[in-house]
Amino acid sequence: MAELFNDDILKQLKEALKEIENPLEIITFVESGKPLCDETVSMMKQLAELNDKLSFTEYDLNKDTEKAHEFGIDKAPGTTFFVNEKPNGVKFYGLPGGHEINSLIFALIESSNNKTTLGEDIEKAIKSIDKKVNIKVFVGLGCPHCPQAVMIAQKAAMLNPNIEAEMIQADLYEDLSRKFGIRSVPHTFFNDKENILGAQPIPAFLEKLQNA
Repeated sequence: MAELFNDDILKQLKEALKEIENPLEIITFVESGKPLCDETVSMMKQLAELNDKLSFTEYDLNKDTEKAHEFGIDKAPGTTFFVNEKPNGVKFYGLPGGHEINSLIFALIESSNNKTTLGEDIEKAIKSIDKKVNIKVFVGLGCPHCPQAVMIAQKAAMLNPNIEAEMIQADLYEDLSRKFGIRSVPHTFFNDKENILGAQPIPAFLEKLQNA
């Protein structure tokens, strides 16, 4: 299996991942014949080797159905984290490459350290949400604005166990993109109804989140 990062990139990623404080397990589900599964596994393995607090486990979506249910993964490749002995609400569907490597690295660091940087009032509002909210952020790997939308959703999921945040690679899951009418990215949906187009300011995101 070919490695995705060259030595120079690995050095940069290793330096960034020094901020990780607590153990974190990267979980990736694959499915035979599905595109980008091998590449996603290769990426996660390389990242896990950069810090001894990181580990990696691969599961088969069809064979390991109980684990898939436990982690709430329904597509492959699907990646999430196991933090503090429980599944994390952050999910990546597709290959978080291109610009999305930024949201992946920040998710690893913030999930491990249990810290976000949204401000006290915003964090309090997110923590007060007492209903289940699924956030889908459709992205393109070449989109420079998509990581901002993904990271805000991820931060919300880290702050509140009622919230799950999914990065969805729009061109990989074409049927899902057609279902949601995706024509440009980032496009964020809250419980598949409320939606917001583009990388909007946090107050606009919070309003949609609260109305979901």
